[in-house]
Amino acid sequence: MNSFELYKKEYIDKSFERKDLFLLLRQRYKICKALYPGSFVHVTPSLVFQEVVYVDSDKNAKRFFEEIDSIKQFINLNKSYKEESSYRFMYQDYSTPIDLPYDYFDLLISQWAGPISQSCKKYLKPGGFLLANNSHADAGIAFLDHDYLLVSAIKYSNGKFKIMENKLDIYFIPKSSKIISKESLIKSGKGIAYKNTAHSYLFMKKGENILI
Repeated sequence: MNSFELYKKEYIDKSFERKDLFLLLRQRYKICKALYPGSFVHVTPSLVFQEVVYVDSDKNAKRFFEEIDSIKQFINLNKSYKEESSYRFMYQDYSTPIDLPYDYFDLLISQWAGPISQSCKKYLKPGGFLLANNSHADAGIAFLDHDYLLVSAIKYSNGKFKIMENKLDIYFIPKSSKIISKESLIKSGKGIAYKNTAHSYLFMKKGENILI
């Protein structure tokens, strides 16, 4: 199986590319630069965002991103912006220091890959956004982190994504009466059950000059 057969198997064949979600985020929040730790071979963000950095320690991801010409061709044929695309892959564990500028990216993507909201927070600019689901509890961790503010819930229904910016107080209410903390969620690495859930959540990173 070559690299793009792996991409097709994991994302296209499963209707799991989520390009429409990324398009919604770009249109609503003017996102251009994204950091994607734990990306595996999910190169779809480069079809929507002009500059993307992918980080993963998986050997299959490394082999995929080594096919530079094929990736560039795929992006150029399918991208939804006029500018020249810019992407790079960093073969490493995202929880270790990454040679990237602090406070730089518009979007930090956390999907099924652990507590990215914590390890990679420093690379997200104030006023930038964290897209997280609750796999490995990262959305719940971000909700309890005072550096982040929940700004929208991403709902998925009938094959379409929708950004919900109202009634956000219904989310992250635990079904259990057990007291939870950011630290306990990080330690467990598992999302807990909440009374109301969404596909993903968008958080804004707070900053001194950011109006909320």
